[in-house]
Amino acid sequence: MKICVLGLGNMGLPVAVNLARAGHDVTGANIVEVPAASEAGVAVSTDATVALQDRELVFCLLPDLPYLEPMLPALIEGGTTDLVVMSTISPNRVRELAQRLQGQVEVMDACMSGGVAKAEDGTMSIMCGSSPEMFERLRPVLDVIGGTVELMGEVGAGAVAKACNQMVVAGTLVALAEAAIVAKDNGLDVGHVLDVLGAGLAASELLNQKRDKLAAEDFSPSGPAKFLVKDLTFATDSAGGRELPSLKVSLDLFSGLTDAGLGDQDNSVVLEYLRRNS
Repeated sequence: MKICVLGLGNMGLPVAVNLARAGHDVTGANIVEVPAASEAGVAVSTDATVALQDRELVFCLLPDLPYLEPMLPALIEGGTTDLVVMSTISPNRVRELAQRLQGQVEVMDACMSGGVAKAEDGTMSIMCGSSPEMFERLRPVLDVIGGTVELMGEVGAGAVAKACNQMVVAGTLVALAEAAIVAKDNGLDVGHVLDVLGAGLAASELLNQKRDKLAAEDFSPSGPAKFLVKDLTFATDSAGGRELPSLKVSLDLFSGLTDAGLGDQDNSVVLEYLRRNS
């Protein structure tokens, strides 16, 4: 297929590379050149209008829907029939976008989870919201980049599922950070404690991926903490006014650390923020 990937960041780059390696004709739009994408056969342009020419399928991996808005005219003029939004987005806004583009471009929200490691090996969990027909049509392409690809419902359902995912991610990060603080305060080796937790009921993919960062207190970014503020705000909106204590605590913490200037660091930096404020 002729595919364009908008946004070649931490997640967009491996998506584009895996699609190209699977034999698809892939272009990519990014604000700067991306040599790794070009070397993998992706035709990269800093001009989205160029990248969107003659593309039947577009994957959007931009941070949020407002970044996509100025590109929509070029997307439509480029002949795109299917738009797949993989970013963490507002369920309401993606539904509005789908309604606005009805009759021109069909929209799917296909929110992803798994982090950079799973994006690179093509085993992400992808939560889709679309018509069943669109899902079946695009399933072979989605299987290239995802290990678990599920239709959750109509447009917006994937974004709701991703909001649920981020609630669990944020709450688990906070719990792991608090456990690391308690372990260190009591003279235990944090890495050793996390290894033992990972062999028991507290095991999780998130623990596996964040173990070294928490143990070494290395907060170099893989997933910037500030993005969780947006994600958890969408989750709060999706909660429809329900009082969800863990969600509120997580949103308050990640908003606080972002306001404190830590938002560009890895989301495990909640450990440092908790230590400063406890």
